[in-house]
Amino acid sequence: MTNRSERLGALFTLIGALVGIVGTTLLFVNWYEITLRDCAEPACDILLAYVMPALSDLGILAGVLYAVSTYGFLTHKSWAFPLAVISNVLALQGSFFLNIPLVAADMPPVYFSVFLPNVILYVLIMWLVGRLPWGRTLLGLFTGMTFVLCLMNGIASSNKMITNGAPIFFAMQRLHWVSMIGWGVATVGILVRPTDSMRIVGLAAALLELVVGIPLAVSTTIDLGRFSMFSVAPILSMLLFFAFLWVGLWRRLTGAAGEAPAIRVA
Repeated sequence: MTNRSERLGALFTLIGALVGIVGTTLLFVNWYEITLRDCAEPACDILLAYVMPALSDLGILAGVLYAVSTYGFLTHKSWAFPLAVISNVLALQGSFFLNIPLVAADMPPVYFSVFLPNVILYVLIMWLVGRLPWGRTLLGLFTGMTFVLCLMNGIASSNKMITNGAPIFFAMQRLHWVSMIGWGVATVGILVRPTDSMRIVGLAAALLELVVGIPLAVSTTIDLGRFSMFSVAPILSMLLFFAFLWVGLWRRLTGAAGEAPAIRVA
């Protein structure tokens, strides 16, 4: 990478560190008790008592990793860009879901104040620092969205276990989060080193979310009498499954010719 890319990388990751550490901490301290008291969905207070601290931990961890990445860019380390990617992926995961229960309770979606800056940082880091092609950047964006949505589906299945009790949700709840981990690994791999093994990880994550996500999507759609947000992860998984299955399309999107070189900051 050029010195300009490293300077931009240091700037962007420093911003990410401040947003992640300061922003996440302030939001949690000011909104945790209010959210538990006023949340509108059945059993949401039980789940959010554990989910909010866990996602807060993730957001603060992302901020700390951003800060380490800043040091890496300033000292010309090859691991700075991969660590920035990991930080961004974790920050997006830690800041999206909590807007859903807030909106459901007619409260402001305050966690977008962390989520949206990280979406912007995603584009800037991939485009100006990593200099990734748009096909690869957009593919990583869609796999990252699915990573976030699989977490939501696991939480929704947990809610169904409490309020519905149907055995199907007990059987499949944890597998949403296994798929989520697969999507997280695939997203980082696509952005840092899109090897064929990352394509296989994506295929497995997509197929798993189809298996466990379709029953949840059908159940919540019937309960709501309208399209359910929990249908989005299986839909994206289906589209990505075919994109990863088609090797030629995978290579066009990622620019990979068998094995793609890792991005190095040097």
